[in-house]
Amino acid sequence: MADEIPTGGRYVELSPPAPRTTSGTVEVWEFFWYGDPHSYAMEPAVRRWAGRQTGVTFVRVPVPFGGPWDAHAQLHFALEALAHADTATMHAVYEAVQHQGRRLADPDEQADFVARLGVDRARYLSVLNSFGVKGQLAAAKAQVRRAGVQRVPTFLVNGKYRSDLKTAGSPAELIRVVERLVVMARAR
Repeated sequence: MADEIPTGGRYVELSPPAPRTTSGTVEVWEFFWYGDPHSYAMEPAVRRWAGRQTGVTFVRVPVPFGGPWDAHAQLHFALEALAHADTATMHAVYEAVQHQGRRLADPDEQADFVARLGVDRARYLSVLNSFGVKGQLAAAKAQVRRAGVQRVPTFLVNGKYRSDLKTAGSPAELIRVVERLVVMARAR
């Protein structure tokens, strides 16, 4: 894990920074979990904020902390691979987990669920266990470790600045902190 430099209680600076995946833009990663009520509550505000950004590459990373966290991350990466990780699908997954009491931790339960969303069940199961999805899961675990993510939702800006809901104090303040970190990242 990177060393953390305290910066007034609203974010930490990672030293050395976590690796980035893009260049030429500010990169903002949101670490989330479908089973987390805070990630769910913040999702509409995060989506609106991300949609207003120019010159920002926004990446959503489901956090694989084990058990259902890994299952949900794998679900997310499989939906991405099948070009179904859109806003409506993410909302449906959140709703199923948060309000319908569905765990969505079992591959067959996931396949039945996504089939109702228009995803071919057999194709989903094939992609779910593919080399690509397993690789994304491993990469997410490595990024979570390098960035020192301990809770969700957490944001990482340019691999260097990290803030989360607890550190920022409120959902609205977390969005403001991320906005300020984007400005700082552009200035450097």
